[in-house]
Amino acid sequence: MTVSAETGRDLPGLAGRALNAFAESASRTRDRDALMDSAFAALFDLYRASNPAQRQSPAGRGFTADLAELLAGGNNPDRLGLYVVRSQTAAENGRHEGYRPACWRRSMLQILGDEFVPWSAVLRPRDIDAIARIDEALAEVAAEAGISTEQEVPSWVPRSHWWWWEPIRLRAEEEADPPLEDEGPDVDAVPEGTRPEG
Repeated sequence: MTVSAETGRDLPGLAGRALNAFAESASRTRDRDALMDSAFAALFDLYRASNPAQRQSPAGRGFTADLAELLAGGNNPDRLGLYVVRSQTAAENGRHEGYRPACWRRSMLQILGDEFVPWSAVLRPRDIDAIARIDEALAEVAAEAGISTEQEVPSWVPRSHWWWWEPIRLRAEEEADPPLEDEGPDVDAVPEGTRPEG
């Protein structure tokens, strides 16, 4: 990878930072949550600074190969599994202001799989199955999420990351189909013989 013409950012430097972060996660025995969170943050910085062509370039494919090797080694398989578990817990508790952090974690997993290393290469089958449960939990709590307008969704979020957009879609449906007003009992429906005399 070269310096990005669009952002002026040093892609080799960002790639190295991401690899170092995942290498640290693979080797260190403490701070497991913080290390994986930092590693995903570094990967996200690289994703934001690069484009698909750069990620598919020879240098980009070399980065992906190195990343896949790191993710499969040391502590990282267990820590990725724990990241998925933590993401599921976040989704299940994602009502109101907890929804945004749950969406962030879910998007990090999607970016990893779509833009860098396929899930099947680095996640265990049970962890891949758990992602479906994360999606179910997000769909269940979306109506009570603390996101109500498109302006509240980060600008980088693609439409394919539906979990960010679901609360907005549900609110739009609710506004388009308001509940019927209670107009009181239908006098014509009162049984014969019980209607009050005039």
